[in-house]
Amino acid sequence: GGEIYKELCFGCHGFDGKGMPMQGAPEGTTMAPSLSGSETLNSHRDAVVYVLLHGLSGPTQGKTYDAQMVAMNTNNDEWIAAAGSYVRNSFGNRGQLVKPGDVKRIRNAFKERKDPWTVETLLKRLPGPLSNRGEWKLSASHNPKTVANAVDGKIDSRFDTAGFQVPGMWFQIELPRVEQVCGVRLNAARSRNDFPRGYKLQISSDGREWGAPLAEGKGAGPLTEIDFATVGAKFIRITQTGSAAGSFWSIHEMQILTPPAK
Repeated sequence: GGEIYKELCFGCHGFDGKGMPMQGAPEGTTMAPSLSGSETLNSHRDAVVYVLLHGLSGPTQGKTYDAQMVAMNTNNDEWIAAAGSYVRNSFGNRGQLVKPGDVKRIRNAFKERKDPWTVETLLKRLPGPLSNRGEWKLSASHNPKTVANAVDGKIDSRFDTAGFQVPGMWFQIELPRVEQVCGVRLNAARSRNDFPRGYKLQISSDGREWGAPLAEGKGAGPLTEIDFATVGAKFIRITQTGSAAGSFWSIHEMQILTPPAK
């Protein structure tokens, strides 16, 4: 991914990812938007795949740039995944890696598309955060007094287990009503080693009987994205299945994702 960036992307986005300055233009004018802290790159990982496959046009964060992001869909799935993973984990960004399977899924779904996305049309394609976090009831098997920190909107505060990761630790959300959900994002932020070494996600209608896991896996960095097929849920529980001697399980901020509007 880094080699791809150095060959193709730096000319517009700059070596530091903050945009290549335009000669002769007012100070601060760049050819393309900054990738550092980019809302698109730090949203769902599908976003960067859409942009790399089909391009992006129009204003970005209220600014219009001379250099338009062109489609790169002549490159294979592994190339797109490598480039996307690199920019999602460089210039201060921290995101889950893009997999070739993610690229293949989106390429097949939009194989007839010829036009670039705009920011507005792109956001409509992405899962979005459930907006009623203030109504959630949270609980945890360990250190439950800190659960509210996971949804307080403050990246400097956190829920943590106050003990090293062991199988069976869980974090639970009770929603105010049944909601259609398709994913969960767990952000360990500056507690970068406190991501789940293993997890399973289950749902329940009553908080007592739990179905088979909708998703199982392991984190690999500060941001853990757990995707699953859209389902109606009232209770969501994430259970630790791994161990990490020396690391708590921490959640600085979490989101529950709802499917994009059809």
